[in-house]
Amino acid sequence: MGGHSADRTATPAPQLDRLEFVIPSVIPRMHELLHELMSLLEARGIAEPNSNIILALDEAIANAIKHGNHEDPTKQVHVVVEFANDEVTFTITDEGDGFDLNALPDPTDPSCLMRTCGRGVMLIYHIMDEVEYNARGNQVRMKKKAER
Repeated sequence: MGGHSADRTATPAPQLDRLEFVIPSVIPRMHELLHELMSLLEARGIAEPNSNIILALDEAIANAIKHGNHEDPTKQVHVVVEFANDEVTFTITDEGDGFDLNALPDPTDPSCLMRTCGRGVMLIYHIMDEVEYNARGNQVRMKKKAER
């Protein structure tokens, strides 16, 4: 009976070191991707449930959809996830014209405190271990070491 799966020892599937996702610039698809990414991070031992990593990803992907691609469903957001040892790197790229990081208003300035938006980039820098934007301003690369 050697051909039955019950007679074999289960071998875990190898963990992938790089994953790529491409989504249209619509918020509902972003939420599906965030759920998928969080499950992946928990399974890989990078993040615990309710981790702030999801907040940084939410901000970065939402910025790509809303500000980069102007919620144009014909434009796409590319998300690359790379695992190395006990850390993960996310690269999020939109198809927009980009922006000048230095031109963003300071969200801690008293004149900006009551604004309902404008804190996403600050949150990303606070949550992630490393953050860098490309020169064009349409791609962010974020690195986070395992929380466990």
